[in-house]
Amino acid sequence: MNTILVPLDGSVRAEQILPYVRRLAPSLDAKLYLLQVVQETHEDEPFAITIAETYQRGSGPTATQRERAWHSWEAQRRHAEGYLESQAVLLQVAGTRVDFAVRLGDPAEEILTVAAEQRATLIALATHGYSGLKRWTLGSVTDKVVHAAPMPVFIVRSDAQPPTGDVAFTRILVPLDGSPLARQALPLAAELATRAQAELTLIEAISPVLESYPLPLGQPMTYYSVLLPALRAKAADDLTRAAHALRQQGISVKTLVEEGYPAELIVDAARERQSDLILMATHGYGGIRRWALGSVADKVLHAATTPLVLVRARPTN
Repeated sequence: MNTILVPLDGSVRAEQILPYVRRLAPSLDAKLYLLQVVQETHEDEPFAITIAETYQRGSGPTATQRERAWHSWEAQRRHAEGYLESQAVLLQVAGTRVDFAVRLGDPAEEILTVAAEQRATLIALATHGYSGLKRWTLGSVTDKVVHAAPMPVFIVRSDAQPPTGDVAFTRILVPLDGSPLARQALPLAAELATRAQAELTLIEAISPVLESYPLPLGQPMTYYSVLLPALRAKAADDLTRAAHALRQQGISVKTLVEEGYPAELIVDAARERQSDLILMATHGYGGIRRWALGSVADKVLHAATTPLVLVRARPTN
């Protein structure tokens, strides 16, 4: 069975992910694994460091400091376990299989560690941010997880309008760019569409910046009058091929080619078409200390209020 890792921190903001994973779990035939990472520090001694040093060597923190650190951790662990158990009960009532755990340490690091230990097929979390491509802000934990996780990450903006009823994934927007990397989002999109009986819209953007397509040496400017229609035709052909393969699986598919800046088009199309989900592939390097993500995916991540799934694309030969 698949596992969806759901980090929670006890806040109402973080809990906004729960209606979505309640719907996602049966769609992906998955269980939920709730996780809370305790990171609070004692007033004068980081208890995480104190505990680590306690187990690593006999010297360092005093017995009093170790005892205070241990009691602080135990109190927070019990509180977190009680909170997660209450959330698990609510999810189990809805028929979802749920496990949970409390960990101590850096939230992003622990989320990634637990995701690997549980062989999670998806990490799902809520975060905060501001709309608009010129106001990039996102929770630091989410930023780190998204940029380092090898598995898909499902992100819900907690400052967006929360769902008022049952969540449905009936309209899924899938951005493509003609590359094999972008098409790596299609298997997950197809699985979700099949299980949720959703309609997919494949969208590809043609950049309006002519400098994006260098003029061949000796070619006149009128070359662009031929180039752009050719690019549009190629994009339409790429989408038609992808749509045909999906329709053979019994999936309803629409295609859309637009001229404009990709991130803006994706965000606007999701809003105008009332998409329930954006699902796209991106590239990057694993590891918390090596952040890298495709610029389009970065902009969509920070600007879209539509729930988003980012699929880490694997290098192709």
